[in-house]
Amino acid sequence: MGNAPALTMLLRIPYTTPLPSFPPIPSSATTLATAVTAVSNFLLNSRSTLVLSGAGISVASGLPDYRGPQGTYTLNKEYRPIFYGDFVHKDAMRRRYWARSFLGWRGVEKVRPNRTHVSVGRLWEGGWVGGVITQNVDSLHSISHPDMPITNLHGLLSTLLCLTCRKKFARSPFQQELHRLNPTWSEYLEKMRSTPDLKIKRNPDGDIDVPGVEYEKFRYPPCQECFKNPVYKDQITVDDDGAVESIEGDGNVPGVMKPTLVFFGESLREEVKKEAEQRVDNADSILVLGSSLATYSAWRLVKRAKDQGKKVGIVNLGGVRGEDGFWDDGEGKVAARYHLGDGTDGVRVEFDAGDVLEGVLDVLERIDGRRTTRRTPVAGSGMNRRELELREIEMYAP
Repeated sequence: MGNAPALTMLLRIPYTTPLPSFPPIPSSATTLATAVTAVSNFLLNSRSTLVLSGAGISVASGLPDYRGPQGTYTLNKEYRPIFYGDFVHKDAMRRRYWARSFLGWRGVEKVRPNRTHVSVGRLWEGGWVGGVITQNVDSLHSISHPDMPITNLHGLLSTLLCLTCRKKFARSPFQQELHRLNPTWSEYLEKMRSTPDLKIKRNPDGDIDVPGVEYEKFRYPPCQECFKNPVYKDQITVDDDGAVESIEGDGNVPGVMKPTLVFFGESLREEVKKEAEQRVDNADSILVLGSSLATYSAWRLVKRAKDQGKKVGIVNLGGVRGEDGFWDDGEGKVAARYHLGDGTDGVRVEFDAGDVLEGVLDVLERIDGRRTTRRTPVAGSGMNRRELELREIEMYAP
């Protein structure tokens, strides 16, 4: 496989302000009880439902979302993520990214699946959903149910990729190396842990915004495979501790490591894009959980399902990008079969996904004989982060 990733579609920063709410579908789904009934009807009358999940379902685990009441774009109007091109070509931006990600990783590492992740897994165990496409990079679906089919649309925080040799690495050893190279930052990390009211801003991708910090002093290592490769002997220079020496000006250098998550301005991996499309094509309905579909890469999958005549369901607190098009009767109004139906043909409810899915499971387990007897606790498989990282390297190797 070549060094340059295939170009497909680019992620840009869309819809940084909350989207308007949409009337419930069916119109009777105005309470939690009626919403549960509608979603239950949707799943019971689908042959194969695909779940598409977003940042909203991980809020209960302690991670922020982007566009909710306490989301990154809501509380921090100045927030702008690092773009892929800046990360690749600018040493200063790499130092900024790794400093913030170093501080934020502990918060990601300690989170556990919440009842929404567990409920999705139980729906899969019972045969009511066929698997998940997730926009989230937190691995919580995998921790909860490691055997469930999962497409990580935007990659993962738990694994790293060398942009030169394309080899993947686990995050935990890299994090330990960052500790070694940055003892002052390690001390600050301990201060963060012992000072809960310290004013910091956390973001869903594991990034932490700390005011007044000199990011350019943060140190990071190169890919060790590339560093040992004689081809790059004169191109990768390190200090006495093994940290990459400061690079003057811009320039693409070998041995740059990045998390496997998709940065803004970066392409989705072609094989991931095709896998997601194939899973949409193989399903007969799609259920969106905790996502505003603000990113085109997610919205287009729901649009693809709709264009194929498949059923759409949405459970989300807040508005969703272009959702009027999912219910239009061709004249700019919600079609009667959605508006007056019982949820079988389509559902749109604005309640917490955990509340809805727990109620749905109660209904489905009671009346549908496909349900297995196995229940999975919140601890899920008991798989720890290190085990998960090694597994994900093996599963998602390029």
